Amino acid sequence: MKTEIDFLLDLVAIPSVSSMSNRPVIDYALRQLNPKTWRTELYPYRDPAGLEKVNLLAITKNGATRTAELMLVCHTDTVPFDPAWSEAVHPQIRNGKLYGRGSCDVKGYLACVLAAVSGLDARRLSKPLAILLTADEEIGCVGAKYIAAKNPIRARYAIIGEPTGMRPVRAGKGYALAEIVVRGKEAHSAFPARGRSAIYDAVRVIAGLERVAKKLAAPKNAAFDPPYTTLNVGLIRGGTAKNIVPGECRITVEWRPVPGQVRGNDANRAAVLIEQELAHLRRRDPGFDARLEVQRMDPAFDPAPTDKLAKLVQSLTRRPSTTVAFGTEAAHLRALSTETIVFGPGNMETAHKTGEFVPTRELNKCVELLRAVIGKLC
Repeated sequence: MKTEIDFLLDLVAIPSVSSMSNRPVIDYALRQLNPKTWRTELYPYRDPAGLEKVNLLAITKNGATRTAELMLVCHTDTVPFDPAWSEAVHPQIRNGKLYGRGSCDVKGYLACVLAAVSGLDARRLSKPLAILLTADEEIGCVGAKYIAAKNPIRARYAIIGEPTGMRPVRAGKGYALAEIVVRGKEAHSAFPARGRSAIYDAVRVIAGLERVAKKLAAPKNAAFDPPYTTLNVGLIRGGTAKNIVPGECRITVEWRPVPGQVRGNDANRAAVLIEQELAHLRRRDPGFDARLEVQRMDPAFDPAPTDKLAKLVQSLTRRPSTTVAFGTEAAHLRALSTETIVFGPGNMETAHKTGEFVPTRELNKCVELLRAVIGKLC
């Protein structure tokens, strides 16, 4: 019988960058799920490039087709990797660590799920168990949003895989992305008065964004680190040549709201503050031209009203629950369950970079924990 290490070596060797189809990973998982035990459904779609992406829902055959006591969730795509990194899809084990793209985020958890249910006999379960594998998490939780809209299952509890250092996570920040387009007027740089520099105006916008960041940092939530909604200007692109007054400048800005600031009437609080700054600049200078284009607005992951699952995992790991500052699928999939936590082996600080790894010891512990949770809840 394969171990979680065997599964992970296989999975890392299957490239599944978000720009590729994840079908090979889904097919691999399907081969591990005994059709005598599992009822499976595929939820495919096409991405903007026309590539097939697939979500997989598997439910044990000991209950209704649309309900489960526990659902184990994992995304199947990875971020890109440097072609010079030989271990990216040729995983290696050294000094108790398994190296390769996705080993930590988040194929390690998927390998643990497959190992935990390997040889499972549905007849020995009193309540149904489900597995949900999603596509395109790394580029906006696209698969999770697709599944949430389909609403194909209702689970009492859900564990969504992410590298949390084996600590149960009950809440997480949201994620929003926007671009501010600043328009000026091109002119020969020898005659700057005949044009209007979009870059000069962009500087005024950035000063306004700094004021917005300070306002967002005022309300504190001590459960998070940092304990407030963060805002970042990550990219500035403007101008066409050194001797042309720039006619356009684009500013990419993102913010990560704490729970309560991306919900209901507060769903666009940062966007409203940014719009107010742009309106202020327009009032001061009628020639000023800038517009905000929100591209993504993912909600925060609020803690569930119950904590039975979190307490169970806490008791098994002997580690207290925590929060995370990065976005997860939990905010989109929590409507499918009564209580959701995020959990998994590895540390997010080692993910998304050359040399990504997961400690094999944590993989072993994760399998033990998942089997224990399945045994207690199902």
